[in-house]
Amino acid sequence: MLKEEIDIYQRKRPKSKQLWEKSLQSLAGGVSHNIRNFGLPSIGAFPSFIHSAKGSKLMDVDGNEYIDCWNGHFAMILGHNHPIIQKVIEDRSKYGWHFGTNTENQVKLAETLIRDNPSIEKVRFCTSGTEATMYASRLARAFTKKRVVAKAKLGWHGANDTLFYDVGGIIVGKDTPGILDKEEAGVFTFPINSREIFNFIQKNATDLAAVILEPVLGGGGGFPVDTDFLKRLREETEKCGALLIFDEVITGYRFSYGLLQNDLRIFPDLTTMGKIIGGGLPIGAVGGKKEVIALATPGMKNQVLIGGGTFSGYPLSMATGLKTLELLKESNEEYKRINTEGTKLQQELDQFFREEMLPIVATGFKSIIMLHIMSKWVEEPTIKEIIELTDRKRESLLQLALFNRGIIGLHGLGSLSMAHNQSQILQLLEIVKEVATPVTKSTIE
Repeated sequence: MLKEEIDIYQRKRPKSKQLWEKSLQSLAGGVSHNIRNFGLPSIGAFPSFIHSAKGSKLMDVDGNEYIDCWNGHFAMILGHNHPIIQKVIEDRSKYGWHFGTNTENQVKLAETLIRDNPSIEKVRFCTSGTEATMYASRLARAFTKKRVVAKAKLGWHGANDTLFYDVGGIIVGKDTPGILDKEEAGVFTFPINSREIFNFIQKNATDLAAVILEPVLGGGGGFPVDTDFLKRLREETEKCGALLIFDEVITGYRFSYGLLQNDLRIFPDLTTMGKIIGGGLPIGAVGGKKEVIALATPGMKNQVLIGGGTFSGYPLSMATGLKTLELLKESNEEYKRINTEGTKLQQELDQFFREEMLPIVATGFKSIIMLHIMSKWVEEPTIKEIIELTDRKRESLLQLALFNRGIIGLHGLGSLSMAHNQSQILQLLEIVKEVATPVTKSTIE
């Protein structure tokens, strides 16, 4: 299967191949974000180069069209090139697009986030989720005057030095070169839904500044965290005077209008946000209790320096974010639709894999759907088994097969946007079923 798929892929993408060869000469690994090669070089292929987007579709430089499940790293919940958001960008850019000053929409977007979410009392904007989580950790250490930050294993909080630990797997020894070891950095990692973190809190209460995790592990594989676990975590952090930080860069405004914590009725001290709240333009934010965020106030004694980026509060991001939230506030039925369709898609795929005894697991939560291919069949695999048995080359072959059949996804599939219609979602189901068996049975050296 591999040779046939590569032959088809290369034949239809001569311009992408040429651009890939050029990019390898000028960019480290040919990319500016590691996962954007879609794992394809590991099996002898190359990523497609995208030229344009509209609604639920992408088109590459060779004219190949795709149903997009990657959705700009989950940011494009309204779909691509939404006409109202496009008009906001056009209208706003007539007056300039970067000032390095305060803007009215920055205030309005902050007020909207505060109004929508009970735990958000004050906000600071930056330009990425990576910055937001770094700033949240710094604020927590300054506020509590404690050293240790605990984070979930597999938790992706961007590539900042503070939290880039146990990202690639549950197995010890997967951290990147160039950062301090965990103990020296004051970081403790724990598996979700495990008593390990509660034992750690009880033994290290005097030194624990914060616990940070995503309510649904995004880059970590689409694993939802048990609600009871999150409730207990809220209780235990309050007891010991540590801050609880939810990373809602992915989950914020994805499943309903507002942060996921509102639906869960579990409110952290700090929340990091990004992606959807910027309407598809660069954004990050850290918000939460006013007494914590206020530590960043200029001129105060022992000010915590955060938000020093040139493009923090970027005018176009403030405008598109504000308009996106206005549209989403009126999109309750669309939220229900993609959540229902996403849950159904994930369940039907998982049932198919089990019935066929294929070593693939579908995970996710509502409109997020991810696929994990393992090196062997396990009837009811744990998260640990899913990660330890991951077959990276077969996952790359799956992505290649999907590209060849007009689907772009990552982590298997990715997510649904409000631009996806029912027939496209049915198409996703049938195509994944079509390629699943040959992908798992094929020979890959």
